[in-house]
Amino acid sequence: MMKILKWIVPGFASVVLASCQLAPQGLERDNTIISYKALQTADFVCNCEQVRLGGKVIRATAQAQQTEIEVLSMAVDRFTAKPILASQSDGRFIAVLNGFVDPLSLQDQYITVKGILSGRQDGKIDQAQYVYPKIKVEDYHIWQQVIEYYYDEDEWADYWEGRRYGRFFGPIPTRYPRPALR
Repeated sequence: MMKILKWIVPGFASVVLASCQLAPQGLERDNTIISYKALQTADFVCNCEQVRLGGKVIRATAQAQQTEIEVLSMAVDRFTAKPILASQSDGRFIAVLNGFVDPLSLQDQYITVKGILSGRQDGKIDQAQYVYPKIKVEDYHIWQQVIEYYYDEDEWADYWEGRRYGRFFGPIPTRYPRPALR
């Protein structure tokens, strides 16, 4: 019984702590559209639809009073509002930020925006015509891409099993890198 509790308590604590990750202030999920696919049925005329979308910045253009960015849409985590790096893109959108933001500081960054759906904008992707949903941004967050390392669970099991039988120096499990957003 004690062996089971030894694993259940830390496991439960880690699940509780992991679920405490919340979206940055201003990007909380209210009654907002949180997927690019849901924009297909949205009302583009009323300027009343709240959206929270994210993805990778493809292009940014500074204008007189605003900065316009083209974003490759990616699925956004429901709780943390981070773009999910492993997700497939399902389209692009234009986000309009108030004021000046240096376009080079946005290039190739991951971003989550929350704002009002304010119509459509015609454009081109290479030679193809494309209609971009346009979002008037109220709040946004730029995510830092980092490399996190993880260990294969089976290698740790082999390591601890060897220690149990008196091998104090054995192969240390291999670290594997993977990209993540913070």
